[in-house]
Amino acid sequence: MLDQMELAVTEGILEKAGPMYQFTHDIIQQTIYGLISSNNRSLLHKSIGKSLLDVAGSNPSIHLLAVNQINLFCQEGTPSSEERALFARSNAQAAKYAIADSSYERARSYIDTGITLLEPNHWETQYAISLSLFEMSASVSCITGDTTTMHSHLQQVLAHVLTFEDSLKGASLLVKLLASRSQFDDARFNCFDILKHLGETFPPEINASTVQNELPAIRSMLTNVSYDQMKALPQMTDRTKLNAMTFLNMLCTCSKISKPLLLPILSSRMLKLTLQHGLCADGIVGLALAGYSTFLFADDVPLALQTGRVCEALIAESSQKHLLRSRLCNEVWMTLKMIQQPIQAVTAELPEMYHSAMLSGDIEGAAMCRFSYPCACNWSGALSLSSVSHHLVGCLKEASKYQQSTVLFTAMVALQRCVHLSGESIDEVEMKSMEELRALGEGNAFLEWVVFVCRLANHFNMGEYEQEALAYELHGVFCVENGMRDKGTTQLRAAIDRYREWGATNVAKRVQLYVDGLSAAQSKAAGDM
Repeated sequence: MLDQMELAVTEGILEKAGPMYQFTHDIIQQTIYGLISSNNRSLLHKSIGKSLLDVAGSNPSIHLLAVNQINLFCQEGTPSSEERALFARSNAQAAKYAIADSSYERARSYIDTGITLLEPNHWETQYAISLSLFEMSASVSCITGDTTTMHSHLQQVLAHVLTFEDSLKGASLLVKLLASRSQFDDARFNCFDILKHLGETFPPEINASTVQNELPAIRSMLTNVSYDQMKALPQMTDRTKLNAMTFLNMLCTCSKISKPLLLPILSSRMLKLTLQHGLCADGIVGLALAGYSTFLFADDVPLALQTGRVCEALIAESSQKHLLRSRLCNEVWMTLKMIQQPIQAVTAELPEMYHSAMLSGDIEGAAMCRFSYPCACNWSGALSLSSVSHHLVGCLKEASKYQQSTVLFTAMVALQRCVHLSGESIDEVEMKSMEELRALGEGNAFLEWVVFVCRLANHFNMGEYEQEALAYELHGVFCVENGMRDKGTTQLRAAIDRYREWGATNVAKRVQLYVDGLSAAQSKAAGDM
């Protein structure tokens, strides 16, 4: 065969670079490929694919190349029963490689092909590979925002799992699905139910008194926590405890938004499990949330800041640093770091954290990072209202694409606030009035709180940015009303400039109309004379 390859090189059909051969032009390759009959072409793909599979081992590149050839055969050929089983397993492995490379669309193709290759009664005859393919399908669907496929395949998994252990992945994805739809009560109920089976029980009623009783224990543990101590802990290996930490982490995510009183209780349990059984990525989350809780509920700023610094150092060295950075964006960066650093320094890290989240497939974390950036820039005055609105529109589009209803609603409320202040019209997304948003959030405590805070912020910010401009405006009106028209007009024009500098064009237009009215009245008076 090599002799024939060398002859092709001599004839100018192929070119050689070291051990590699390739066609000299795409048209030559397409022409030769078209000369092969459909049946022979299909068999050739299978032969190449199976040969590559035999030598692929654990090499992802060769395995993916092999599966691509096999799938070309499957499009036209008819694999035997043994080949279907082999090719289904090969596609499942290819999907794992694609997911590890954050190539989720490629992973979807391999998963779908793998599922089509399963037998009709595959849950009885091919349980392990069926579980793997359907779990991966739900995971990828969660990342890409395909909630319909995610829900459908989760139902398949949860209806056919044979053991409690096998149900945990599906159960965790169901919690994510519920949270993405802002169904936080259901998500929390599912988490508590799983944790009960994992040996982690909690009081039926958690209130302010429960939290105050737990805070001394949290502060005592955190006082003795240092970076060196955490690094010296062994890695957590107990599967039951690792699973419990996973669901405690997810429960914290839901509770932070809908029932923050749970955070001290949950983070305390996570910290105890870490100190008793070893460190894991979720243990860093538990430590960060414990520090965050001392800030929120005990007002212990020094202890919270110390804990935040330890967490940041642990995250920097973690193999899961991208996932942890996005997961703890609000607690560590937007809260604990912002207490001690200029808001501009913290804000500058948010775009990178957004990309970290996307790389790790944490769509919820990415959405929160993207939403936090324009909000922080708005607070610090780093961006004009127009730029903030532009970023929020992008956030809305992405939240809609990935079906992140909580961020979608929150960003819409924030954008409505920008429109209220600037008077700009937004055509890129369908806008809803504050009254419509309040009606949509009715019955959901978190969404109702978002609308309330936004309406409150409208009043607060009006007072803050108007302080200087309002002084000019009131002084101008006073001068006009007391016969000092020229001086008053100068003051009013200064007020207009201040409003426009901040981006409050709607307010500036109101004052401009008043000035224009003065000019018109003055012109009319001069004409009458």
